[in-house]
This record gives sequence, C-alpha cells and structure tokens, in this order.
Amino acid sequence: MLLPRTESDTPAPHCTEANMPTSEHKYSIDDLIAALLRDQGIHHGHWALNVEFSATGAAVKPQDQPTRTLPGLIVSVNSATLAAADPSAQGAVDAAVVNPRKTAVARRRASNRKPAPPTLQ
Repeated sequence: MLLPRTESDTPAPHCTEANMPTSEHKYSIDDLIAALLRDQGIHHGHWALNVEFSATGAAVKPQDQPTRTLPGLIVSVNSATLAAADPSAQGAVDAAVVNPRKTAVARRRASNRKPAPPTLQ
C-alpha cells in the first residue's frame, strides 16, 4: 500500500545535502583519522588507518537469476587501527596539523567554558 507524499516527506528548498538533517554521516579517511587523533589526545607524529578484513567463500544466488548458484565472496570488516606511519607514506595524517596542542591562553579560555560531552568530532 502506497501512502500519499506529504510536505514533510520533501526537504525544504533551502536544504542541501550538506546541511540536511540525516541519520548518516559520511567521513573521508583523513577526517576519520583526524577525529580518532583528537579522541585519543594525540598531538604529534604521522598516523594512518589500518583496516582488517576477513574474506570467506560462499555459494551465492544472483538476484537476476535466483535459480542459478555462483561462487561468491563475503568480506567483513573486523577492526580499524590507528597506526603510527612514516611521514612520506601515502595517506598519512600529521597529528600536529589536525590536532595541535592548545596554547596556555587557549587552555585558560577553554577551562572557562561549559564542558561539552565528549565526541569523535
């Protein structure tokens, strides 16, 4: 049964993909590494993200031919690790750039602010 579309189903004209509320948030690998560096309080060194995968063979039925069985591969993500990297490594992020240490003045100003709940952002 199809329900009629309502005004709330359609985003307002001023909403764009960049500012529209959503239940998903997509991050680039560099943004994810920067968030992890901030979360872990890391301020120096170059860092990369290592992702561990597992692969398992399986018999798969294609959606367009459900009576046929083909060999397939199931890939799962087991973990992600923030790892120290060589500064010349492709994809390495400099912690001093994305998460610089606060100066004494900035620390004093920050201590006067109301504490915010911790996040990865």
